[in-house]
Amino acid sequence: MKALRRIATVRGPRLLGAVVAVLALSVTACSTTSAGGSTASGPVADSDMIMVSEVRSLTNPYEAAWVAGSQAYADSLGIELKTIVYNGDSQQALSQLQSVLAGGKKVLLNINPNTTADTPAIVEAVKNAGGFVVTQWSKPDDLNPWDVGDNWVAYVSYDGLQQGRETGAALAQSLNGRGGVIALQGLLANDISKSRFAGFQEGLSATPGVTVLDQQPADFDRNKAYSTTKTLLNKYGDEVKGVWAATDSMALGALQAVTEAGKAGQIKIASSADSTPEGLQAIQRGDMVATYSTDPYYNGAMGLALAYQAATGKVQVGTLPHSDRSFYVQQFLVTKENVDRFATVPSAQQIVDSVADPLGRNAGPITQGSSR
Repeated sequence: MKALRRIATVRGPRLLGAVVAVLALSVTACSTTSAGGSTASGPVADSDMIMVSEVRSLTNPYEAAWVAGSQAYADSLGIELKTIVYNGDSQQALSQLQSVLAGGKKVLLNINPNTTADTPAIVEAVKNAGGFVVTQWSKPDDLNPWDVGDNWVAYVSYDGLQQGRETGAALAQSLNGRGGVIALQGLLANDISKSRFAGFQEGLSATPGVTVLDQQPADFDRNKAYSTTKTLLNKYGDEVKGVWAATDSMALGALQAVTEAGKAGQIKIASSADSTPEGLQAIQRGDMVATYSTDPYYNGAMGLALAYQAATGKVQVGTLPHSDRSFYVQQFLVTKENVDRFATVPSAQQIVDSVADPLGRNAGPITQGSSR
């Protein structure tokens, strides 16, 4: 600062005015990126936006449906959608996002982070670039959107304890309360995977005649679930009466192994999430007893809709209650009794209509320490 004063004294009032202007801009820039603040500088025009949907894999039916929902919403507004597939690689997820952020347009991001630990870097990158982000499924318990600022519009999750508890109970009921089961978890570092398994254990607690023979991670991967199930079937043989999996893709991998073993229909299979078309068809055939619907088409569109309303100023993020910035979304247990209701793929217009009010399926706040 002393050096700037010396230059201003020597070169006269014109330079002094220029220096003051530069300093004012610097102070303004610093103030808009402070903790809890916002880098937004007013409503963003559609032509200045790019929407981004970031998922692990398009071979996962849930995530493919998520991207379809994102595409339907982006198309309805005529805004470009960039789909980033990061293949379960946290560094790849961040580096690909940073490339888009450097492109000059304001990024509206809807993302399912690979792990809880990835969330802080993702939301800070978007904030620093002046974009808007909605994260789903995973975040640190001690970090909330309002701690970062308005650019992190919302964190959305799904009650994994409820999913695991109700699908575990449905599996136990299908076994008439007796028998050994194996459990396939997702990523062990993923919050929702851990909570679903904890819920599954709660769901079995009322039926002590059902015992867990073994539990293994299958990383949300169908092929890994297939090979893991084959190994466990060989290990436990006729003791295995049921299989519980944290997602449809893993349940379907298990179903393939069970079918090849000649035990389709004999070994009961329940999934804790995703309600994919193939999973729903398996329930209709009687090859699976349950799954859980979190409506991936809705999720893929809803995150972008929230970000869009924030970017355009339709929603003033800073005025929203915490219960609208960190919340659970409504979800449903799916069994043979109600499967037909969930088996129809929604049209693009139905997806768009479902997020006209992107907070319409808010099922209640997530309090600190209860991220599930």
